[in-house]
Formats: sequence, structure tokens, C-alpha cells
Amino acid sequence: MSRGPRAHLRGLLLSVSCAVLVAATGPAAPARAALDATAGVRLTGGDISWPNCPKGMGIPSRRGEGKPLPLGSARFVLLGLTNGPGFTADPCLADHVAYARRARLWTGAYAMTTFPTASQQAAYGATGPWSPASVPGQLRNAGYAQAMFNVSSMRSVGLDVPMVWVDVEPYPVAPWSRSRPANRDVVRGAVRAYEDSGYRVGFYSYDGGWRAVVGAWRQPAYAAWVPVGHARHGYAAASARCGRASFSGGRVLLAQWIEADRDRDLTCPALTGRAAGPHPLTRWIDRRLHQGSRGAAVRALQQAIGVHVDGVFGERTRAALVGFQRARGLVADGVTGRPTWQALGAGRRLPQRPSRLAEVFTAY
Repeated sequence: MSRGPRAHLRGLLLSVSCAVLVAATGPAAPARAALDATAGVRLTGGDISWPNCPKGMGIPSRRGEGKPLPLGSARFVLLGLTNGPGFTADPCLADHVAYARRARLWTGAYAMTTFPTASQQAAYGATGPWSPASVPGQLRNAGYAQAMFNVSSMRSVGLDVPMVWVDVEPYPVAPWSRSRPANRDVVRGAVRAYEDSGYRVGFYSYDGGWRAVVGAWRQPAYAAWVPVGHARHGYAAASARCGRASFSGGRVLLAQWIEADRDRDLTCPALTGRAAGPHPLTRWIDRRLHQGSRGAAVRALQQAIGVHVDGVFGERTRAALVGFQRARGLVADGVTGRPTWQALGAGRRLPQRPSRLAEVFTAY
């Protein structure tokens, strides 16, 4: 393991200065104090890594592209630790940390996790928490070493964050194996290394990518960060994604969308908490909905009873509503009178649920 950190430090010494990075990617946001972790206040931000380095930097397969830093309105940033594959450091990590500090952003970290090459498995598979007598043990040890390389990268530049997001998705530059159990072993090793080092862990992926790499692997204890890609209405699509089940079963804390040359992100209610106030359904408490109704009230009802949200009160919505009414001992007529809305929570006041930002980000 000692060879990895030394190579990383040599790479950092070759990194350009912050001034060169800013010139290539645009001015940093004005200095300001990071916002307090106020319950119910959602934040937008972005994630950056080697593509935001000046053009030409990095390993041959992953040269910097000079992409811009997050918008001036950003309140947080997630810093990528690798130059793509495992055991390669983002050549601009020190500069990205300096940018986050100057801009006074809530700051987090993420890392690509990739399948070890044969030479990496030979070099790192024999040492670690698991016995190298079996292939699963070697793969877990290699995943462990890969994560410890990233821990060394963070410590060498003074990046002190509470959580690391483990990026698990198909990656042609460093392909995963065809064995999903083998891929899981690598990820298990990485997760343990971060946890042994004192970090919380979450997963970044998407439904198809997660299945392709690790199959139907449920990990509900770990938070999820989910992308929606080039969505037409990016913020709205990402916001809606916060309320749906994740690829792994973990609670969705962050959602990402792509806008122009930036990866943009927003915090989900599960992360930012909730201010004390009336139940959101209270506004509809006197609205009678029935089959054929349309609009925002129908969408709120559909979300509350757990059916597809499209704003159209059709047969499936009616059937679900009737089932709910029967279960609660109400008149099962498929119409939302006041008793039905009240059974769904309308009329109550919700207590404050505190923000959890500090579990994911460092406040600079």
C-alpha cells in the first residue's frame, strides 16, 4: 500500500497552481460564510473532478477538459478523488479543495470504484483484513487498498469530510468483471476501508448501472445519491427523484442532473430535514377528488397513497384510495372527503426534523 500514496504525492507536486485552474475554469464564487444547516432549507450545488482540471492534465485516458466550476449560486460541492480508475488521484484535488475553501462551500467527497487489474490484485490482494487464500479475500483486500489510496489523497491535501460516496457504475476505462459476486467483493472492501478510517459511506449509481455491476444487491443501510441525466427540467426531475426508491434501497439524500457543462446537484428532504409547520396535505382538506379529477391535488393524493404520480385520478388511483379507506374504517367510496384527508395527515402540525447536512458535508 505504501507505493500508492508515494506515487500520489509525486502527482500532486506536478499539479498546477490554483491560479491556473481558476483561469481555465472561470472565476470562483465570491467568499461567504457557508449557510447554516437550517431545517427545511434545500441547497443546490455541484460535483467536480478531473474533467474540471485544465486541459491536458491527468492520465492519458482521462485528461482534464477545462470544464467550469459550479455556479456562483452553489452552496455545496462534492469533490471527486480519482482521475477516473482506482489508484489514480485527481491531479487537481488540492486546487479543488482550495476553491471550496475560498468559496466557503459545504464540501463532500466521492470516488470512482473500479475492478482491480491483475497486477493490482497481485500487489494489494495479499494484504488487508481478509485472508488472501481465496479470490474473494484478494478482491476485498484490493478494494480496501483502493479506498485507502483515496483516504491518503484526502489527508495529503487536508480534505476532512464526514462521508465518502462510493461511485458504482459501468466504467469502460476500467471495466468491471462479468461476475457480480466478485464485483461486490471489491465494493465491500472499499466500504470497509472508509468505515475503518472513520467515514460514513453512501453509494452513487443508477438503477441499470447498479444492476449491471453488482446485481440485485440491497444495501438499505447506506444512503443513495442518484442522477437523472440530461433532464429537460433538471431541477424538477432531480427533486422528484428524491421521493422515489433508490437503486440499492438506501434513502436518497442527493440528486444530480446535467446542465450544459456542469453536474448540478440538490439536497433531498431526507438530508435537509423539515421545518415545523402544517402537514402539506392540509391545503387540500376540503377538496373533493374523484375519478376524473386532475391537477396538483391529485398528485398530492397519489403520492400520499403510494400510486404512480401523474395528476390524473384514474382507476388505479381509485382502487388504491378505496383500499386505504377500507383499511382505516372509512366510507370506501373512492372520494376524498375531509375524513379521508385527515386520515392521510391533513390538519396536523408536523414537528421540526433537523437538518443532517453535517453528516455528509464539511462546512468551510
